[in-house]
Amino acid sequence: MSAAGPPVEIPPEIVEYLSAQRTLTLATVSSRVPRAATFLYVNEGPTLYFWSRAATITTSHIDQNPIVAFAIDDYSEDLNATQGLQGVGECQVILSGEEVARVADLFGQRFPNLSPGSTMSISFFRIVPTDLQLIDNRAATPVATRGDSSAFGADFHRDRSYSVVANLPTQDAETVTAALQPITATAGETIVRQGAPADKFLILLEGEAEVVRELDGQTESMSPLKPGTLYGEVAIMLDLPRSASVKARTDVKLLALEKDDFREVVAGSLGLSVDFDEVIRGRLDKLAGP
Repeated sequence: MSAAGPPVEIPPEIVEYLSAQRTLTLATVSSRVPRAATFLYVNEGPTLYFWSRAATITTSHIDQNPIVAFAIDDYSEDLNATQGLQGVGECQVILSGEEVARVADLFGQRFPNLSPGSTMSISFFRIVPTDLQLIDNRAATPVATRGDSSAFGADFHRDRSYSVVANLPTQDAETVTAALQPITATAGETIVRQGAPADKFLILLEGEAEVVRELDGQTESMSPLKPGTLYGEVAIMLDLPRSASVKARTDVKLLALEKDDFREVVAGSLGLSVDFDEVIRGRLDKLAGP
């Protein structure tokens, strides 16, 4: 059986920090040229929204590659008071007129001095984070008392506060998020078919899917997949065919990691990361059952 991991929770301090800030620096890349630009943003929970004009380099990059990185911070001369947020996510232009109107209203509420005007000449974009690291030196050892006082520079205390690949070491998580590819499915579409090769590890970002297994002529409905759920890792590790079908209940967005990329991360983590080793062993124990 291919196990489905539980949805990953967003720490409230992340949402609180996002709601308190106003600008983000967005990093995009095409096949050749990287780009960094600063944008005003609004948020709904961890989901970020910004706007850009159609002719910009940023918009062109997102058309070619929807995986972006971003940083949000506020400057403080006291390094012990430094806070910030770094993240990776999937960025897409918003096509729904209803969602555009809602996001425009959010901008109007947060930035009341913006000219109301038409939104026809701009595009709104949505960023769904897959990895977030919170930088907060307030809870760390004071900079002045840490390490070699004669060394130049300062350390920053950071925690990977949220990731769709939770329990992986930070370096491995960054490798995974860089290799994730966005895919979509419409309501009623089969995403994974029972008996097919397990060729991808999946993460559900938006929407809902149902897991159905055929056994001895009977159809068994299993726990539905909700946003943040991981699916397919056990079948990949054991090189087994899919033990159940996954069908989209609503229109869904997912991130996919190819089988070989996932196995490479597992091979590099087992024995080196206690946390990830426990995650894998827990999934295998669940598979074996009582």
